[in-house]
Amino acid sequence: MSKTFEENIKNSIDDQLDTLMGIKRYLYEFPETGGEEEKSSALLIAYLRKQGFDVTEDFCDIPWAFRAAYDSGRPGVAIGFTAEYDALPEIGHACGHNIIASAPTGAAVALRTAVDELGGKVVLYGTPGEENLDCKIDMANAGAFSEVDVLINIHPYGHNQRSGRSTAFDSWKVDFYGKAAHAGLHPEDGINALDTAVNFYQMVNYEKLEIDGLNLHGVIPEGGVKYSIIPDHTVVKFAARAYSPGPIKAAEAIIRSAAEAACEMNGSTYTIEGDEAPNLPLNTNRTLAQVFEDIYEELSGEAFEDGDFGASLDLGDVSWKVPTIVPLVGIGCPGTDLHTPEFREATMTEAGDNAMKWSAEAMALTGLRVMEDPELLRAIRKEFVHSLT
Repeated sequence: MSKTFEENIKNSIDDQLDTLMGIKRYLYEFPETGGEEEKSSALLIAYLRKQGFDVTEDFCDIPWAFRAAYDSGRPGVAIGFTAEYDALPEIGHACGHNIIASAPTGAAVALRTAVDELGGKVVLYGTPGEENLDCKIDMANAGAFSEVDVLINIHPYGHNQRSGRSTAFDSWKVDFYGKAAHAGLHPEDGINALDTAVNFYQMVNYEKLEIDGLNLHGVIPEGGVKYSIIPDHTVVKFAARAYSPGPIKAAEAIIRSAAEAACEMNGSTYTIEGDEAPNLPLNTNRTLAQVFEDIYEELSGEAFEDGDFGASLDLGDVSWKVPTIVPLVGIGCPGTDLHTPEFREATMTEAGDNAMKWSAEAMALTGLRVMEDPELLRAIRKEFVHSLT
């Protein structure tokens, strides 16, 4: 890497640091859930416009999404980042999206000077609703990320972990319909939809054991309203996760066959529909990931461990459209689960501050390396094309 560009990037992050810390703290103190990120989005947009970025609001017709581009107007490499800024209900930024917003924002701004000299562009996509709306899937299907050569992302975690696999995800809502009756006077006149739901739930739990690599779990959110009334309607929801699509397809087959069998037992009926948007597994580009991880280790002095990310990400779908990485950066709380108050608080510690700063630097420096090294970009593209076959 050019020492001048590298120094400019590090100096830019230092100059932005108070602002980036302020963004991280503001999001922590004023969390907004997916689909409601009006103020969070406005905060990022205002800062990016001040830094010379051309911002398109409600990008892809998605409320509170944005595209912020700094374009040299000349041919060159296009580097993409994504920012997430939605919080979880009740427990706020317990997935660390206050860092996933602030770090890439700093990285995009820091990369401006290299774009001015080398050509190309840097694009930061504001992506709301990661926890509940999976907006990146709609953006990917609309071709939003086709303009960039690589997409560089991070996710806070208990410890540093290499960008690897995330799980594919799908979910189903099964409605069972019976016939209401008085449970004491004329139970024989009823068709108990709760019995159907329970039998169905047990069948699925038994049959899922035959599928290797499948994590299938469910709830019965609607099971009736009063024990003296035989339930005529119940709802069962199941979600499936696996590191490849095969077990997900097997899970759906189990759910459909079990629903049919459970209804045959007492004459009830059923309908099945998708519950939440499905996700593809993350297709990590290891060539690109290794560049980031080497830079981050040098900045932080902290090594990366191997491992897979058992959660699902809407970046999974994006990663089959463009070379993508999502390394996990430690915020000093090994063993602490995401989506807990303890993880939320860890984002505001000194370790959380450091991870945000190092991530911003490493994301920008990784982008710089790709912009400066045509051989590296060819290797990234070669791996990506091979991964699709």
